[in-house]
Amino acid sequence: MNILICGVGGQGTVLASKILAESAVIDGSNVARTGETIGMSQRGGSVVSHVRTEGCDSPYIPLGEADLLIAFEKCEAARSIPFLKKGGKAIVSMTEIKPVAVSLGVMDYNSEAMERCINEHSEAVFLNPADNEFLQGKCANTFLLGAAVGNGLINISENAVKEAMKRLIKPKFYDINIKAFEAGMKACQE
Repeated sequence: MNILICGVGGQGTVLASKILAESAVIDGSNVARTGETIGMSQRGGSVVSHVRTEGCDSPYIPLGEADLLIAFEKCEAARSIPFLKKGGKAIVSMTEIKPVAVSLGVMDYNSEAMERCINEHSEAVFLNPADNEFLQGKCANTFLLGAAVGNGLINISENAVKEAMKRLIKPKFYDINIKAFEAGMKACQE
């Protein structure tokens, strides 16, 4: 399976990819590869993480071959759509973090056009941060992983994800991230 995770620096994109890769290994996958492309800024720059399991040589997903897109921010989802294969699925947070070019007036942030683009090229589930406290904070990454698992979009068990989280998340942040993951699973089952 090819999973592309995108967002901006500081949202936990890289941690989410590590959790998925570790979960795949826990569930018995022979191969779990990850690779990241990180923008110019540590905080606020574009971050794209590639997670591939079974039968791949490269950690990077070629254009048009991602099975699933998990997007922590709407603009980043629209930018990453070319990676998604025809009929691919997407879990998208409606969070809006406007790029510096928008702040400088160099480009527009056309929210409706982004949503149209995402809908035209994927089977998307949109999650509104106003409806969930976890999408507004530091646990958006584990909430969105929960949404993907809860929707049956990732062939990884809930227990494997929780075990991977236990291994990779600092103990003082573990409980809140487990709550976010479980809330994400329930959000898609309702």
